[in-house]
Amino acid sequence: MRKHTLFKKILLAMLTLSLIPLLCSSSILFLNLSRTGEKLAERIADSTDLQASENLEMRARQTAEYITLFLKGCEADLLLVASLPRAPEILTSFYKSRNGEIWYRQGSAAAPREVKEWVPRYSSLEIIDKKGRQRFAITDGRVVPGERLVDVSIPANTEFKNEQYFSRAARLKKGEIYVSRVTGFHITKDEQLAGATDPENAFGGKTFRGVIRFATPLFGKDGKFEGVAVLSLDHRHLMEFSQHILPGKERSTVFPSYKSGNYAFIFDDEGWIITHPKFWDIRGMDKTGKAVPPYTASSSADDVKQGRIPFNLDYAGFIHPQYPVVAQLAREKKGGYADITNVGGAKKVMAFAPILYSTGDYAKHGIFGAVTIGFQVDQFHEAAKTGGGIISGQLRKHIRQSALFLFITALTVVLCAWYLSRGITRPLALLTAEARKLAHGETGNRVPVGSSDELGELADDFNKMAAELESRKESLLTTLEELQASQRQIMKERNFKERILESISSAILTISSDGLLTSINSTGKKFLGDDVLSGVHFSALFEGWGDMGERIARVIRKEKGYGREPLITEINGNARHFEVGFFPIGDDGDKGITVTMRDETEKEQMREEMIRMDRLVSLGKLSAGIAHEIRNPLTGISLLLDDLHDRPAVDSESQAMMGKALAEIERVERLISSLLNYASPPKAEFREGDINRVVQDTLLLFKKECEKQGVELVSSLQEIPSFPFDAGKIRQALLNISKNALGALPEGGKIEISTALAGDAAIINVSDNGQGIEPEDIPLLFEPFFTRKTGGTGLGLSITQRIIDEHHGRITVTSSKGNGTVFSVSLPLKTE
Repeated sequence: MRKHTLFKKILLAMLTLSLIPLLCSSSILFLNLSRTGEKLAERIADSTDLQASENLEMRARQTAEYITLFLKGCEADLLLVASLPRAPEILTSFYKSRNGEIWYRQGSAAAPREVKEWVPRYSSLEIIDKKGRQRFAITDGRVVPGERLVDVSIPANTEFKNEQYFSRAARLKKGEIYVSRVTGFHITKDEQLAGATDPENAFGGKTFRGVIRFATPLFGKDGKFEGVAVLSLDHRHLMEFSQHILPGKERSTVFPSYKSGNYAFIFDDEGWIITHPKFWDIRGMDKTGKAVPPYTASSSADDVKQGRIPFNLDYAGFIHPQYPVVAQLAREKKGGYADITNVGGAKKVMAFAPILYSTGDYAKHGIFGAVTIGFQVDQFHEAAKTGGGIISGQLRKHIRQSALFLFITALTVVLCAWYLSRGITRPLALLTAEARKLAHGETGNRVPVGSSDELGELADDFNKMAAELESRKESLLTTLEELQASQRQIMKERNFKERILESISSAILTISSDGLLTSINSTGKKFLGDDVLSGVHFSALFEGWGDMGERIARVIRKEKGYGREPLITEINGNARHFEVGFFPIGDDGDKGITVTMRDETEKEQMREEMIRMDRLVSLGKLSAGIAHEIRNPLTGISLLLDDLHDRPAVDSESQAMMGKALAEIERVERLISSLLNYASPPKAEFREGDINRVVQDTLLLFKKECEKQGVELVSSLQEIPSFPFDAGKIRQALLNISKNALGALPEGGKIEISTALAGDAAIINVSDNGQGIEPEDIPLLFEPFFTRKTGGTGLGLSITQRIIDEHHGRITVTSSKGNGTVFSVSLPLKTE
């Protein structure tokens, strides 16, 4: 057998002792660092999950505290209403002083628009008497007319058809408050989505409009029960607390993403969801006032798919066992977080906190409900994934560098084998031992360099490699620490909200070439209705707008040119004047047209008023001239007829005819006097006075005529402060109106004269229960010489209007056939 030479032995030994340990140590180091990277990523993920859960729990607790304070504020508002005088103007002023901002979306999924609007905090304010009859009510910012006030002691008469807040509040003691649960008509999935695939892309659909009733009993000074005061909290303000929360981000969102699983919602003390991005999950009533049952394991698949049933956590254990557990913990006034799966199937952690509140029925558990904030765990693992990627990159770099070091080492071993001799074993053993330590992670150890020969160089290179490995390891750990610091900084950052206001005075609509509505601004919705949706055909959109639809059709067919033109149409029985414009989109309107609409009704009314005033001035001058020219000859004729009438030679038949002629001349004289009074009225003399005294004087003068005709004359006078007016002219105006009312009651009836104070004006109403006025006659009532009565001059109401105008006041007429007539006079307390 051929013996190996010393060179070969040394070469083989050096290669074995140097390269194999290096390969092993590099591999072990690679595996150790890989495991370290995985463990670090897992620890970062676990730490991030814990920190996110605790932060979201804290955010839920803060939101719950805000809601508690908000509900207490509503109680304070209710007690304030109960202590206020029950004058309509005071209650209206209070109602208008309570407002809040809501943030919602408009537009379409392709062109969404965010809107921030201040709306009343309460959808309604009611004062109810002890029998349950509404005595005063404001709903959606408007005072409810007396004829629309209802008896709410009957649940069917309430807004949601089955409410019992009156009977519940009537049983309470003074100062106690009844608070209802969220009440409103249930919104189905189709109603919210309106054709969209999911809530995030739903625009123009229905929104849940519910209330929370706050009611307290009212007692008189004698301690007797007098009725109930009710404030109905608009559910949209409760929705504001949860709808804009964006888990994992410091900023807010106008509408959360249900698909992502990152959103917040609120459930009440009975487990019902009361705010949620899916409105069909919110508890509600059907159209008859019956509560819609919750989603259970026995619910039909069609009801679930169509979204016709709300969600109650106490019944949702079949979806995930943690749902009823969370509801029970909230009732025990405990918060926390739980690993839970939402209805959409997305795995997430849900932080929750109870809303402490114990008024009324909520005293049973001492909570109003709970705020929950859900988030997907994966979204908080970005830092761990990023760290893992950096570690993997460093490991790949380490492999390349280790390969380079191994190649250099092997080359050095081959070169050094030529020069190595005795004593090489011990240094190689030392090098091997240190390499093994390095393989076990002891990167701080170094091989001592005792010579300057090749072996010393090899030892030095080995030390450099170990130092480089240690440096890489420290670099990786430093990088991980920087990532953790960056994660903490990101979670502390906050963004500020921006207010966006939209104010456009003209309606702007865009219509495609095939006649479909593609966009409409808020003013357009004000003209055409808030429920207008994109995609509707213009013929349906402008139904009831006269020939507006035909004009648009002619423009689209290019049978009519572009530009602006007037439009007169009737809306709610009133003539409205608009300036409409048609303008092309694209080249010659090939992409559709833009339609603009500006309300010119007020300007047109002012123009007509100026024309009427000019006409009345001309008529006055003409009447004065004619009256003077006719009066002189009439006086001569009257004297001659008187002389002939008194002669004894005249036969009785001629005397009777001359008597009738004299009577007609007297009627003409009265007409001439009315004309002169209308044409040249005396200047008003304003003096401080009591308007109720003038009304009482008018009643005294008018009482005899009413008694003769069998008409009941009644009055209702409220205290009005003194203010300057011409008592004689106001008395004349009231007599003219009252005589007009008496003429409408030939077979008897009732005339009522009342006074009231409305802001800075005194109001005088004269009403009768006659047959009313024909609708076509109402616009002509104040025109000179217009009358439907035999023997009338037609100047009484025209003179009355001139008197009221001279006092800078207003006179209006309300009448319907068969229901009587009301003349309303408004006189300012302060004149310029």
